[in-house]
Amino acid sequence: MVSALNKTAISLLDKKVGAPDEIICVMASPWYISETITIKTTKEKSFTFNKKLAGSLIKKEISNLTEDYKNKYDNLDGTPEVIELHTMSVLLNGYVVDNPLGKKCNFAEMNVVISLSPRLCLEKIRQEISKTFHTRNISFSSFTLDTYLAVRDKYISPDSYLLIDISGEITDVGIVTKGILKSVLSFPFGKKNFYKYLCSKLDVEMRDAEEIFKLYNDDKLSEPFRKKMDPIFKSIEGSWGEAFKQCINTLPRTLALPGTIFLTSDEDIKKWFSEVLKNEEHLQSSISDHKCTVVTLDGPEFLDLCDIKGCRYDPFLMIEAIAAMRKNK
Repeated sequence: MVSALNKTAISLLDKKVGAPDEIICVMASPWYISETITIKTTKEKSFTFNKKLAGSLIKKEISNLTEDYKNKYDNLDGTPEVIELHTMSVLLNGYVVDNPLGKKCNFAEMNVVISLSPRLCLEKIRQEISKTFHTRNISFSSFTLDTYLAVRDKYISPDSYLLIDISGEITDVGIVTKGILKSVLSFPFGKKNFYKYLCSKLDVEMRDAEEIFKLYNDDKLSEPFRKKMDPIFKSIEGSWGEAFKQCINTLPRTLALPGTIFLTSDEDIKKWFSEVLKNEEHLQSSISDHKCTVVTLDGPEFLDLCDIKGCRYDPFLMIEAIAAMRKNK
């Protein structure tokens, strides 16, 4: 990761577009852990909901969460650090209130996302970037929360859906119910595992596996070779589906999975995984109405929220830019 970060920073510097005023690093799994928390407080006498009250409630939850993760993830390299904290909604006396500060109530509820990352990891990133840009004005966010913010801003409906990101070594799953990101899960079966499996089954190098898959996906293989490949890809589909099922089995049974999926993935595997999500029996059996609609996030759908000039539509960068703008409002 550090080597790739160094190359990216040098590449940006070489473009001679000037030094950035602010640097935002968007973390992908497994470099962060996100937790969605519902914080509630009730008093017999009415009280005023203000920043001090909200801050004290959140501070307590962060302290508890940090201790839990120190105990749960004893392999974390050093003390975890909060990289982002986002309040998705505030309810006063059971009603969602957009501007709750200063209002009186007897009952308050906050839905909050908190993301943690090992402090040593973050410090290495800061040091590496500082070598090139000589700044410490560096902040962090998670890609799952960024996707949630971009999709919520773009799509008014549905208000319940899955966010699935299949890239790197891990698949991330975000579960959104009635506009609130209720849970963030992940399992170790992403793009890299997909190609490693192919390499193993075909006994070929990575670049050969990528080329064979491209031909298969474009329906350009000879019929005999395609018939040979079909059971291999069916096996991969089953392995991914089983990993997904095991992952969501950790959720409370009261949390139903919605039928709409927003998918982010690299272009080479997006089409194939989109079909897998539509057809995968493990997935269909877990969804409430046993049907799902897959929406691939390709970039152009965000053009009304993000201005792009002189370059290709990169959905990852567009999502991250929209989220950065949203957080700074």
